[in-house]
Amino acid sequence: MPNLNIVKPLKLQISAFEKGDFSTPLKISPSSITVSYNPASLKISQTNSFQSDQGQSTSSAQARFHGSGSMTLSVTLCFNGIDFGRYVASDILSFQQPDVAKDVALFHRLCQQINSETHEISFLRISWHDAGIRSTFEARLQSYTKSYKAVDGDGTPLLAEIDATFVEAVDPIKQQARLGLKSPDLSRQHLVLAGETLPMLCIKYYGSSAAYLQVAAFNQLDSFRSLTPGSQLLFPPLSSAAGSS
Repeated sequence: MPNLNIVKPLKLQISAFEKGDFSTPLKISPSSITVSYNPASLKISQTNSFQSDQGQSTSSAQARFHGSGSMTLSVTLCFNGIDFGRYVASDILSFQQPDVAKDVALFHRLCQQINSETHEISFLRISWHDAGIRSTFEARLQSYTKSYKAVDGDGTPLLAEIDATFVEAVDPIKQQARLGLKSPDLSRQHLVLAGETLPMLCIKYYGSSAAYLQVAAFNQLDSFRSLTPGSQLLFPPLSSAAGSS
């Protein structure tokens, strides 16, 4: 008889916030959802990028470090509304049959729906316990795929799965404190917030707006006048950016 790899589902909480500093929960209640997930499906990944400059008469590039991309978290969420029967009196009194369609709709509202005040999707704090240790991941929803695995005779969803991918969205102040990139020979990464401009960010990182054209070229921006909130920018060393004043 083959061995079955059966993994017990665990609980994961997703809390939604209006802004990237994670200080203001969504005004519409509830602003969070607790859902089962398959622990074997939870994966956190990150990629590094390298400059492609290659020396003359060489066979390969030096692979000089350019920067780290945002981390992503992928996980399979499980919405189970199947009643397998209750056998303990206390269970019967406390048990409330989950409404799969309602829970899936709540996930969509918290993670995907555009908020009327910010005109953006929410910032999310994802929390779970791994080997008894609480882990958190601050992010925004990048993509998801929903599938219904079972339905009742009247079409009511009984079992649904969502394969979701979240992209890291760390508050810039927290990010700077965490990474500690104070050395002038390292590029610094910045998560663009609504209302920020490239000259403003150059003042923040260089003390002057003089290098904004070089930074725009370094990041291959089509236009430095309009930055996309949620995008990532790299601010290279001043020697590469040409420019403090």
